[in-house]
Amino acid sequence: MVVVAAVIGGYAGVLPRRLFDAPYSTVLYARDGALLGARVAGDGQWRFPPGGGELAEKYVRAVVEYEDRRFFRHGGVSLPAVARAARQNWLAGEVVSGGSTLTMQLVRLSRGNPPRTVGEKLWEALLATRLEWSYTKEEILALYAAHAPFGGNVVGLEAAAWRYFGHAADQLSWAEAAVLAVLPNSPALIHPGRGREALLRKRDGLLERLLRVGALDSVEYRAALIEPLPEAPEPLPRHAPHLLDGLPAGTALRSSLDLGLQQRVQQIVDHYGAQTLAVNRIRNAAAVVADVRTGQALAYVGNITPSSDGSGREAEDGRSVDVVRARRSTGSLLKPILYAALLDQGQILPRTLVFDTPLNIDGFVPSNYSRTFSGVVPADVAVARSLNVPIVRMLTHYNSGRFLGLLRRLGLTTFDRSAEHYGATLILGGAEGTLWEMTGLYAALARSLERAGRPDGGRAAEDLRGLSWSAGDSLAGGTACPLSPSALWYMFEAMSGVNRPEEEAAWQEFGSMKRVAWKTGTSYGNRDAWAVGLTPRYAVGVWVGNADGEGRAGMTGVGTAAPILFDIFSMLPSAERWFEEPSGDMEAAAVCRRSGHRASEWCVASGDPVDTLPVPRAGVGTPLCPYHRPVAMGDGTVRGWFVLPPAAEYYYRQSASDYAVPPVVAGSRPFDLIYPEHRAVLYLPKGFSGAAQGFVFRAAHRADSAQIHWHLDNRYLGTTRSGSLAGHALTVAPETGEHVLTLVDDAGHTLRVRFTVLSR
Repeated sequence: MVVVAAVIGGYAGVLPRRLFDAPYSTVLYARDGALLGARVAGDGQWRFPPGGGELAEKYVRAVVEYEDRRFFRHGGVSLPAVARAARQNWLAGEVVSGGSTLTMQLVRLSRGNPPRTVGEKLWEALLATRLEWSYTKEEILALYAAHAPFGGNVVGLEAAAWRYFGHAADQLSWAEAAVLAVLPNSPALIHPGRGREALLRKRDGLLERLLRVGALDSVEYRAALIEPLPEAPEPLPRHAPHLLDGLPAGTALRSSLDLGLQQRVQQIVDHYGAQTLAVNRIRNAAAVVADVRTGQALAYVGNITPSSDGSGREAEDGRSVDVVRARRSTGSLLKPILYAALLDQGQILPRTLVFDTPLNIDGFVPSNYSRTFSGVVPADVAVARSLNVPIVRMLTHYNSGRFLGLLRRLGLTTFDRSAEHYGATLILGGAEGTLWEMTGLYAALARSLERAGRPDGGRAAEDLRGLSWSAGDSLAGGTACPLSPSALWYMFEAMSGVNRPEEEAAWQEFGSMKRVAWKTGTSYGNRDAWAVGLTPRYAVGVWVGNADGEGRAGMTGVGTAAPILFDIFSMLPSAERWFEEPSGDMEAAAVCRRSGHRASEWCVASGDPVDTLPVPRAGVGTPLCPYHRPVAMGDGTVRGWFVLPPAAEYYYRQSASDYAVPPVVAGSRPFDLIYPEHRAVLYLPKGFSGAAQGFVFRAAHRADSAQIHWHLDNRYLGTTRSGSLAGHALTVAPETGEHVLTLVDDAGHTLRVRFTVLSR
């Protein structure tokens, strides 16, 4: 018994745990199985990983008929075949046939094709019977097809089908299947000038045998005979090279990409790269298209197609860089998210006025693209026009640390510094994101809003994993969305408005397009230009710039990225409908049309319109309008009056002709300091020489004939008058250190602010 057990144990252990250790090519397929691209294996061979599907029936019939007719009936060794081979070899006086089954040939391939000796043949026979013990016939055929040699550096059926015929193995014709069935027996015959006639004879002979056994009919047989043999191997497709290059070696990925869409998006990006971008020496661009409902990427264009002229220019111009996954300054892309966050927390209503006046936060002085100020703007307009100063004030209101935490909860993994590091620049591009994650973020928020409108809306707040490029990975479940449907709906409304930023002078070009919620962004120094857009069906992200970080004058989100975005949207099917208003997540509120706040009694008393509007549920607790105030009139009556703080009023009056300066408002100071703000940090420029240079301090007074007396650290500086040419502006040259600035008007109203001067 011990001997028997030892024999059985030895027999069971003769087969290696892994038949093949050879490296595989990296292969990328489209969602329908079409080949997008492949990368040669580490040993220089085109060897595709074995697929999990069934082999093409035509190839199976052809290879079994040619190599091993009894394949499905023997246990690894065919005694009739061995007898036949022995007889042929004896008659020929040399080895002309080996009698090997397909299973034995698979064993031989797995052992690296050792010399053909009697001992080796016996060992192969033993291993073949053991192989049949552990694998099904279909698995044995699949392993053989995946590792058989097909000439040159082509190994395996799938690689051979693409290299010689330009399509997948499951699309082989009878003639093609016959060629690939006979080729491993004499792989050198595939090369032009090396016995092509012999290959043709082998192919046609196999086709005749297949006709005799009824595998194909006479019409198919005659058609197969006239098909030509393949010429030189065809180059494999390279439709998503940057995604392919990012896959681990030996991976075979059935991606979610749509081949036709991938090609069209690449053509659009390449067209702009060769035309308008090249004119401004902009060398790189990338685009992503995603299905909002599933979160699957449909197109992945990592960059403009590299040059194929052999010049190596792709290394110089950065086109080999996958910009989709590169960290870049986000510019203004996060502004709508901040707007939604404030709405979600009930800190603002959709059109709440936000101050657009000069701002200094510890030396950080944001400015609008136009270098002008509006005094106040509605919050949704600040987002639509991408106004930096109001948005920074909104961030201060929300808190940058809190906002950073929200962004991380929303799935942005590249925001890995502290809130103190980013500060207020977080909202203006001070942090870096990737096109993949930024597009995925907006797609996830759109998906969350879409699901909120379904009957199962209770599960709406779900799934913030962004995007997937795997065809089998449809996003379902996941992390709950921290933003309410109503906040998201108002965010997309602001993004789909036609009122675009000052820098986006060409936004009217897109006014006739299908409805799209979109946001552009331009980073500091014009190094990055972004455009992200979405509908309930698709999300599209575009980045334009230079991979090495070189900025280009005039490169903005709307001028370079938005045209690509809308060209992509123009070829996508329109959404059947727009996002449904999540009325179940809203409540009606009386809203002052002029201020955007909840209306007070003085809003009504002023005669300004008050509207009953649906607002996010959290917004019903926001403060009442602070700008409509009671004002005593000369006849003794009291009425409501729209009153802005003097600094905001100063800028607002320059464009708002309907603004009326109020009479004296009891309990309020009639003037403000515009610059510097309280606790501002001012930096002396290099070369500052005291009295010869200085800062221009500016104040605004409500009265047209007022005088303001200026004092610095209790030292009188001078007096300014409203009616003067300069207005209330005074050049001051303070030393470094902390200072107290005091302003007093003729009526005795006083304002004191502290500020600090530092040298750079």
